[in-house]
Amino acid sequence: MRGSVSDLPRVLKRFASHNVGLKFLALGLAIVAWWFVAGESKVLVGFNVPLEIRDVPKGLTVINKVERQVEVRVSGPASLLSGLRPSDISASIDLSGGRLGRQYITLDDRTVKVPAGTTVQRIFPSAVEVVLEKTVRRVFPVVARIGGGPAVRKRIAKIAIVPPEVEVEALPDELSKMSSVSTEEILPDTDTQTYTTTARLELREMHARIVGVTNVRVTITFRKGGAGG
Repeated sequence: MRGSVSDLPRVLKRFASHNVGLKFLALGLAIVAWWFVAGESKVLVGFNVPLEIRDVPKGLTVINKVERQVEVRVSGPASLLSGLRPSDISASIDLSGGRLGRQYITLDDRTVKVPAGTTVQRIFPSAVEVVLEKTVRRVFPVVARIGGGPAVRKRIAKIAIVPPEVEVEALPDELSKMSSVSTEEILPDTDTQTYTTTARLELREMHARIVGVTNVRVTITFRKGGAGG
């Protein structure tokens, strides 16, 4: 290894001179690749994509019918756009900075995400109207909605629901019309003494939502001696 440091410039010079052909080849390939991408014809295509509403401020809700689909026109090389699908594009508006009342949210290239190598040229509509109103919360008892007709309901001795109450967030006038929260219709198996199932909670109010769990466990106990009859 003696003298290896002093010989280093000579070794590098020899390596460079011996690989001139490979260097020119690599440079040529890079130029061809750049020419292919840069010289490829650009095309323009349009897609209809869903518009997602994100991060509505706590204590507020959207009360108007917001446009839920937008038209996005994308430009780029034909080789990229030929395989582009609507699912490759996403559009969303962030309402974290929203305020009470009416506002217009601009749709731009920060709203729409497209694959690398492509560019958003146009979004229609260019803005959407959003109206936010205050919501309030209240706790309501859960009521099981039992199907099967009066004959089935008459045989029921007890209904246990867990949890027995849920919290609902809605507009004040919507909550004023509510007295309870119902489950989806339950069709119990009457051939057993006790029937247990998981049921989904349902709300009819347009702007109401359940805070927390959206399913409850319902246990129905039938009167003895009535099973199968």
